[in-house]
Amino acid sequence: MPAYQKIIWIGLGVTVIAILALGYFMFLAPQSPQKTPVLPEPSALLKAQEAAAPAVEEADDPNITPLDLDLEQSDGSVRELVAAADVPDAWRQWSQQKDLVRMAVTAVDNIANGLSPAAQLPFLAPVDKFSAIEKNGAFILDPRSFRRYDHMSNAFVSVSVKIWITWYKTLRPTLEKAFKELGYPGITFSQRLQQAIEQLLQVPFIEKDIELEKKVLSFAFADVNLENLNPAQKQLLRMGPGNAARIQKKLRELAAGLNKIR
Repeated sequence: MPAYQKIIWIGLGVTVIAILALGYFMFLAPQSPQKTPVLPEPSALLKAQEAAAPAVEEADDPNITPLDLDLEQSDGSVRELVAAADVPDAWRQWSQQKDLVRMAVTAVDNIANGLSPAAQLPFLAPVDKFSAIEKNGAFILDPRSFRRYDHMSNAFVSVSVKIWITWYKTLRPTLEKAFKELGYPGITFSQRLQQAIEQLLQVPFIEKDIELEKKVLSFAFADVNLENLNPAQKQLLRMGPGNAARIQKKLRELAAGLNKIR
């Protein structure tokens, strides 16, 4: 196999699994009831963020061939390519799931709608449980809970934007095919991916203790502005200020690169 084709196929495999990483942001034991999401206008926030994002060199490699794969037959190739790639072991473990492309697209769609994809991605749930602690007579989000997401955050931000864009261009036809199956009229997966990024970029940066309110079976944010965030946004907030800031920085850079693709 020519070297450039091998690079393209490795890009395909890792892209599928990398998009699944977004789904990981959404996991937590009992959450408050989900509200009807309000989707942002496509690219509205991204355009505002683009000026603040670092300049991104667009990956315009003439050797990139967009791949329109058979969704039913794509898993085996993805697993082989991930196994051959220089990626953390977690990527190889995740690639053992079935129907990877459809799963990735569904995860992005859920995030764009402000919903948790926990039901579709149970294998990404953190091993350790969510925890709250008492401090000065109030419950707060336990900073030790943030560590549950460190390895996921590290894996996500370790991929350069140029590589992300190259992978996305390679896999785009297959992603669009899977998204079309969901039956949304008048919108593409590219637009839905932008909406998912926008949802996460709207999460505020909070470095101080986050106070919680005890419910019967779970906790809620004491600050009504935080409690009114949608489930996808709340989970990024629960990852901790360090992880959230690193992820948002990478998402801003990625958004700027995606906006240059036509």
